[in-house]
Amino acid sequence: MICRQCRTSLLSRLVIQSPTPVSTSTCSRAIQRGQLRNYSLPGPPPAPRQPGPSEKPITIPSAISSASPGVSQPLSTPEGVHVDVNPEKPKKPATQREPSSCPPGTKLQGLNYFKNKPDLFALDDSEYPEWLWTLLDDKKNQSKTDMGGVDVSTLNKKQRKRHEKKMAALAASLPRKIPVHEQATDITPAPYNRTDDSQRDIIAEAAESLEKRSEITKSARAARRKGIREANFLRGL
Repeated sequence: MICRQCRTSLLSRLVIQSPTPVSTSTCSRAIQRGQLRNYSLPGPPPAPRQPGPSEKPITIPSAISSASPGVSQPLSTPEGVHVDVNPEKPKKPATQREPSSCPPGTKLQGLNYFKNKPDLFALDDSEYPEWLWTLLDDKKNQSKTDMGGVDVSTLNKKQRKRHEKKMAALAASLPRKIPVHEQATDITPAPYNRTDDSQRDIIAEAAESLEKRSEITKSARAARRKGIREANFLRGL
């Protein structure tokens, strides 16, 4: 509740205004003013502050630095300089070879001895394997032991016949190599034929006996095939 004194003081402060008629033109102007907005272009950016002659410039250290303190690395390489991330190993210099006598695409006669196979044509020198070019190397640098004692290709007809007779006599003087299937082999030794009294491994002995048996079988088959070929050749004479 408000007391009378407060009420009278409040009423005395209020100013009674007389109502004034409002025209349509005044209302329309007020609406237009509310709808219109004033737009202005942004001003120029403020000029950067330049330090005076007495002030020292402030430097910011680089975020990327090397392992040693005080030494920084550049963030980018200068223009025009190409740096390879994964450098390759230096390639060996290509050896100078004599060009082949057959140009690429030449048909090679006498090399295709397979039936129903396409003919062979010469390739470019770079497409041949490396070992093929070593066949033309000088044989003088190699020792005679690597060449089997004597290079037969360098001998004439008389020297070759003499060398063949010498090799045949040398082979005849050597002892005959007895095949495995003609040897007396104890595949699985009996207990009374054992020389050692140590503990034996049955599985290891069985595996060893199987290897011996397979070796003897292969030797016997090769001997039989050789005999069959000789018999067929003599029968066809």
